[in-house]
Amino acid sequence: MAEKKEQSFEESLKALEALVKELENGDIELNEAVEKYNKGMQLSKHCHDLLENAEKTIVKMMKDDELTDFE
Repeated sequence: MAEKKEQSFEESLKALEALVKELENGDIELNEAVEKYNKGMQLSKHCHDLLENAEKTIVKMMKDDELTDFE
């Protein structure tokens, strides 16, 4: 069985934006809306985690190069 590739930040953000548009449109049943909201929350967390990891990597690289940290 092939290993599933983790979705990139850009792919996740695009999927999240599409879900938001569908939910804002309001033409879906309640159960489907709840499912899409749940999926959107998962995508949002995934995007947040990827951004947080990228920030940590940049801060570490800056420290390794003896540059000052940023907030």
